[in-house]
Amino acid sequence: MKYRFLALFALGIGLLSTPAYATPESHAAATFLLFAPSARAAGMGNAYVAIADDANATYYNPAALASLQIHSLSTTLYKPVPRLAGDIFSSFGAYTHPFSGIGNLGYSLIYSSLGEQQRTDEEGNLLGTFKSYGMALGVSYGTHLFKNLALGITAKFIHENLSDVGAGVEQGKGTATSFAGDIGLMWAATDRLSFGSVLRNVGPNMTFIDADQADPLPQNFVFGIAYKVLKNESSSLMLTTDVYKPLASDNFFSFISGWSDDTFGWKPNPGGNGFTEFDDMDYRVGAEWMYHLSEDSAFALRSGYSYDKDGKRNFPTFGLGLKYNWANFDISYFVPTEDTPASNTFRFTGGFIF
Repeated sequence: MKYRFLALFALGIGLLSTPAYATPESHAAATFLLFAPSARAAGMGNAYVAIADDANATYYNPAALASLQIHSLSTTLYKPVPRLAGDIFSSFGAYTHPFSGIGNLGYSLIYSSLGEQQRTDEEGNLLGTFKSYGMALGVSYGTHLFKNLALGITAKFIHENLSDVGAGVEQGKGTATSFAGDIGLMWAATDRLSFGSVLRNVGPNMTFIDADQADPLPQNFVFGIAYKVLKNESSSLMLTTDVYKPLASDNFFSFISGWSDDTFGWKPNPGGNGFTEFDDMDYRVGAEWMYHLSEDSAFALRSGYSYDKDGKRNFPTFGLGLKYNWANFDISYFVPTEDTPASNTFRFTGGFIF
């Protein structure tokens, strides 16, 4: 037995799928990296890669940092699977610092408590309890390659502690450390239309017990479009959409092999889970209506929808936002169409600009 399965049970069932369906993410370690932080993004179905115009760009798309000309601070805290385990929570903090003419830097921290588990021997006797957690420290940089095209990168240090003691006859501890990188692009085609893409969590496998049992990172690729349908002095309406492709496979090169581990196209893989490469993609759409109370204050209403076929997680999302002078507050809520451990999830995000 490996203790990572305890965390995969808690995270995989609630975050990714039901037990009957194996998604690409369920093969990965450090799945806490998939806990998307921003309440604003969550209110729009997590379709955010072509927007990311705040400190949360360090998570969603570091290329968006290139256009941030202010200091920005953001924090988020929420329980991703409240109906499965109340002691599992995720927290995120980010700060951005602009440097005129050379690009902008961002710093981020993810800390996720994976809850408390019971430790037993081979006969099921209770030996005590232990706590599991995961964390990632990131440094991001975004700059303009051309006037309307920006490039961004993020370097991450990742540590996951599933157990501080060994399991059975296996030697070592249930801990692993790795590093990863993100790379993103942002193209502002017009002052209303933008395109974004990002490749996330590219790095070596994480080894908990030995190299033969190493697990890939949850690599993924996202492409998105955002368009402001309405834009005037008093209000604006923005529509956005993302396509998310999980790429977790067997090794560092999952970002390549993850595109072809099933039959690519519309024919199901007869030797696999019955899904095609298109089926394991997630499709997200969202909208944000913002009303400007004054030059420095605004109120926002948000809604969206996320469609995840292989993970069987399809749900509408809703959100509210309030910006007052140098502070902003966002809240989001979603109700899956089926009763899952992630039902009734609230996200709260607070931010400051200066």
